[in-house]
Amino acid sequence: MTRDVVYCRSLILSQRGEHDIDDELVFSNHPGYVFHDFRGIKSGAREEVDILQEFIRRKGSEPKLQSRLHAIWFVLLCINDDN
Repeated sequence: MTRDVVYCRSLILSQRGEHDIDDELVFSNHPGYVFHDFRGIKSGAREEVDILQEFIRRKGSEPKLQSRLHAIWFVLLCINDDN
């Protein structure tokens, strides 16, 4: 099996990435791990929720154990706009 490697660069908070959740991210310092990045869910964005739910459904039911979803890292970012 051949994997395409996606190289990442740092982004500032105002730059919202347009990631494809199906792209696999692999890092030489984390052998054996495969990461997937999602652009996140903006408030009220139903399409983004649907994409994430479908990915979780699909990866959770993969026949091969190594291809299944094993963990989800969820980050909640709260910004105070009062300042």
